[in-house]
Amino acid sequence: MTDILLSHDSQLIAATLLGAFHGINPAMGWLFAVFLAVQRNDARVLFFAIFPIALGQMLGDGVVITLQTAARFHFPLHTVHLFISSFIILYGLFRLFRYYRHFKWSGGLKVGYGQLILWSFLASSTHGSGLLFAPFILSAERLTDLIPIWVVHELGMLTSMILIALLVYYAGMAKFRKYIINFELIWAVLLLTVGLILLIMSGDMSGGSVHHH
Repeated sequence: MTDILLSHDSQLIAATLLGAFHGINPAMGWLFAVFLAVQRNDARVLFFAIFPIALGQMLGDGVVITLQTAARFHFPLHTVHLFISSFIILYGLFRLFRYYRHFKWSGGLKVGYGQLILWSFLASSTHGSGLLFAPFILSAERLTDLIPIWVVHELGMLTSMILIALLVYYAGMAKFRKYIINFELIWAVLLLTVGLILLIMSGDMSGGSVHHH
């Protein structure tokens, strides 16, 4: 974590990798796009579906990131640091005991682009991926520092979603099933790890001043 916070370049790399990891999780939507493409026997459907799904992901992350950023620059840093780290730990525990469940779409495969965006937005909002932006937000000196970090994260996510979806579509679902791992459990552990590290770091901080940018 300390290395991540050392330089802007290392933050960009970390955000890109985080986005890529976020994107390869089947629960985040690309598998749904594959199902649609297979059902309609048209690879173009995969792209038509994956972009609104990615947009929903970006919006879901954006809400969580915006709330954290607003708190970061309007309240004492130490207070915000302590609150966010504690919340991430609590949410990580919640996800840990419910890792086998995630937001499910019950509307079947006959969906429009608006429904794909909505489903993806809700899935991303409840997944907690935006919470993992906390180390970048809490270390930012200016609001503008966060913009390129968010951009590379979303690009990393979109790229990994497209690549894994194409691979599964052309390789076949049967081959893919042999390599399924429990991303939800990994994600819960990652939330807990980040939250605990941030909580330890908050103990070394003195009360910060309110920042306005």
